[in-house]
Amino acid sequence: MDLPEISQGLKKLVDSGKVPHALLFSGPRGAGKTSAARIIAKALSCLNNNGRGEPCNHCSNCNEIASGSFLDLIEIDGASNRGIDDVRRLRENIKLAPARGKLKIYIIDEAHMLTTEAFNALLKTLEEPPAHAIFILCTTEPEKLPGTIISRCTQFRLRKAKPSEVETALKRVAKGEKLTIEEGVLELIAKNVDGSFRDGEKILDQLAAGNEKITLVEARQLLGQVEALSPERLIEALAGSDAKEGLLEISRLVEVGADLKIYLQNLLEALRLILMSRIGVEEYEETETTKKLSFTDLKKLIENFSQRAAELKNAVIPQLPLELAVIEWTQEAGRDRPLPPVQTQPKGKGEKAVRNEVKTALPVANKPGSSDLENQGNGQLLLEKIRSGWNEILSRVRPMNHSVEALLRACRPLKVDRDILTLEVFYVFHKERLETEKCRLIVEEAATEVVGSPVKVKCLLGKRQTKSSTAVKEEIIEKVIPDDLAQDSLAAAEQIFSGKIVE
Repeated sequence: MDLPEISQGLKKLVDSGKVPHALLFSGPRGAGKTSAARIIAKALSCLNNNGRGEPCNHCSNCNEIASGSFLDLIEIDGASNRGIDDVRRLRENIKLAPARGKLKIYIIDEAHMLTTEAFNALLKTLEEPPAHAIFILCTTEPEKLPGTIISRCTQFRLRKAKPSEVETALKRVAKGEKLTIEEGVLELIAKNVDGSFRDGEKILDQLAAGNEKITLVEARQLLGQVEALSPERLIEALAGSDAKEGLLEISRLVEVGADLKIYLQNLLEALRLILMSRIGVEEYEETETTKKLSFTDLKKLIENFSQRAAELKNAVIPQLPLELAVIEWTQEAGRDRPLPPVQTQPKGKGEKAVRNEVKTALPVANKPGSSDLENQGNGQLLLEKIRSGWNEILSRVRPMNHSVEALLRACRPLKVDRDILTLEVFYVFHKERLETEKCRLIVEEAATEVVGSPVKVKCLLGKRQTKSSTAVKEEIIEKVIPDDLAQDSLAAAEQIFSGKIVE
């Protein structure tokens, strides 16, 4: 049900005077489940409306419920009182008549936390409740309740509130507390509490402490949303694959004490708006840098940072999940790469001269009319560059992926045909790993950076050479036996074993 529908449904239920003995309120955190349960308890216990209609909020029962001192309203935390003994005590006490009114109302919060044995004991009470007892169960996870319990309850499912609904609720609170609030503050809070009325009230209460007027600047500071910390700066770094700038931005966030959870929510919302604007659903003014992000890029970024949001609450180092997300994104080679910058024409040079310079800088392609000998010559030069810079290529691969570096050490550059480098590998497993898009692109990126021209990579399974017995013997002698003792050692061995060492 929507919130207005739930409100009307509860009102009709109370007005009818036939409230069931068991109610179940379910919904997300902060949706107002426990508050709704208390309102029902107040309406049923109000002295001025005789248990029907809205509570007066003025009688002694209403005031005691508001202050938490009403004897006939018992609130139980299901997480702390979850055992069978707790439910047994409840069953014993429920037999006692109400102290002040006609009903004794039990609110069981986090009801899904009760044990199986406790549920079984509670079921008996729900099946045969005393006439004066009413149970209201509240839970964020109704699927964890046994079907036998659910079937005996009248259910009300509360959904997450919209920002406009949270803002309306906060306006009522501000009016009741006679707070002076700058325009835009309540809207800002409502957008940042993820549909939670409770969180919104907590933030408003924190802002109101010791302040005659709540300003928009104060609200932004509390929420970690000053203009200098907007997510656009990090998005720019991600779009440009600039790991250093991205990490510096996160460092700045930590230094100013920004709420990383709120910041991450804003970052995901900004990425969502960019994605929606590409489809034409939302409006978002993109920069030239963010336009380089493809649909695939945006989808991966949203998935990556959504995963990091779940890791934030358990992170030993608060900013570490964000830092890892930035590093993984900028070093991941399987995504769409931005196009290289367009070169402008230098002053004093004609179009033909510039075209010749570009042509000279590009690798020789296999165009009609170009000779195979010319291509082979360029390929040999490129191969020599790669072989001479092989260690540098390995060093560039290492920080991106240690496993790929280890695989490269077990293979060798074999040949280059145009801009395609063939690597000879000696194990099927190595070949399959290096041919995956992620690993291949890492090698291509490192090789391109070292030789200064585009390099594509393919793998060829080679046959591992085995050494002859003579080579093995000579290798052992060179490594283990000094040169001046080698021949004497062989002669001694032949004499001891009365034979000849066969090479």
